[in-house]
Amino acid sequence: MTPEDLGIKHVTAEVAEARSRLAGQVCDELRKAGLPACLGTIDDPSPGAKIDVELLEDHPAAASVYWKCDPSVHSAYDTSRPDGGPAFQYFIKAADHVQTAVMGILRSAGFTVERDDMDPLALWVMPTPAA
Repeated sequence: MTPEDLGIKHVTAEVAEARSRLAGQVCDELRKAGLPACLGTIDDPSPGAKIDVELLEDHPAAASVYWKCDPSVHSAYDTSRPDGGPAFQYFIKAADHVQTAVMGILRSAGFTVERDDMDPLALWVMPTPAA
């Protein structure tokens, strides 16, 4: 069974190319501001902004930006506590502060940015009218 059989549709090659360019521009702007940023490496455990190109046709964003703290923070999650423990709470607060700064940087550069309504640790960069 293919993704298309399940009703999952990907953007055209032209739209994918436009979204990839936008993601590259997002990465460049964050680097100019002094933040570590890289493309398409959401699973990369190194700290910094991870920019992922959204290729699903019905996804409202052209790219998503995820902030990763140092891997030691992620590994300190305490499964015995409902709140994840102090290290996890620190990560949540730090990520929120950085997201606010990232939103400001990208909006200042002319991008439309929103918080991901499904993932509190992600931001959506909306497509340009041509994308």
